[in-house]
Amino acid sequence: MNSGLTSSVKRIFLKSGVYGFLRTIFPNSKAALLRYHSLADPLSNSYVSPAITLTPREFEHQVQYFSKNYRVLSLDDVIDYLKKGNQFPSNSITFTFDDGYADNFAAAQILKKYAANGTFFITTAPMGRESRFWLAEVIYLMLKTTKEKLTIDLDHDRKELVLEERAARWSSIRQIIGMIKSNNKEFREEIIKQISGQLGTESFFREIENLMLTWEQVKDMLKMGMVIGSHTLTHLNLPNANPADALREISESKAILENKLQSDMRHFSYPNSGPYDYYNDTVRRFVVDSGYESSCTSNQGFVSNTSDYFALDRIRTSPQLEEIVHSIEWDRIFTTHL
Repeated sequence: MNSGLTSSVKRIFLKSGVYGFLRTIFPNSKAALLRYHSLADPLSNSYVSPAITLTPREFEHQVQYFSKNYRVLSLDDVIDYLKKGNQFPSNSITFTFDDGYADNFAAAQILKKYAANGTFFITTAPMGRESRFWLAEVIYLMLKTTKEKLTIDLDHDRKELVLEERAARWSSIRQIIGMIKSNNKEFREEIIKQISGQLGTESFFREIENLMLTWEQVKDMLKMGMVIGSHTLTHLNLPNANPADALREISESKAILENKLQSDMRHFSYPNSGPYDYYNDTVRRFVVDSGYESSCTSNQGFVSNTSDYFALDRIRTSPQLEEIVHSIEWDRIFTTHL
């Protein structure tokens, strides 16, 4: 079955109530932690990969559906159920957001509108405008510049990247992000220095800073009933970092959040997923030793009473509601019941 036909079948199943029927006869005793990043219009998006964003309208449609048909738990609730050894309410889901983009404030408002809540994992340094969020900076500068090429010098090796049509820009962006995620902090800072030096302007830098949440917005999100967690100081790839840098990213981000928000930070989310190693036993131990009670991965799966609190699986999201519901219902049934 080709992908177009598969998507059509999933939409039919959603609209006809097939997934709802499956949910009724095979209620899920595990929790589905939904993993989001950004709400951005594709026509104006210049700061986040299209693969991890959806529009505010699409997100509201999803929140409306899940709030009506599932039991929405906060991540606090999930961990409390696990610690007490209690079974989750049937068909439980949790909304989570990584990174801390400014558009997450709109996500919190939508969740509140439907009496739901979410957990937002914050990269702390950009909140106080102490630094720019490197992922947004790379994407923004490489999409917005009028220059047609970028030259990166690495240990006597020169790499020239094409910045012509949009497809070529995205190909070059993926190369840069892959290089950064596969290396340590010093490597990242050198690459960002070269990119900002060649492509950056003062107005660009101000715009990049404003792409991230502010502390006042995060405080307001807490008042809305949202849960805040840590996503490191600067979104560093932790396994490839110097161990001292990795520990600092994990522990100091927690201390900063607790100081700024006057609230305990129970949860952590490992940054930099995809095809890159983004956590290991050492990194996991740093999270435990820093005093967190849980940490989320980007691994696909559900949370159950046998889950590792510090390696919680999540469900990848999509602009298409039927794709998420399929992952929660159909895939679950045919991998665990049949």
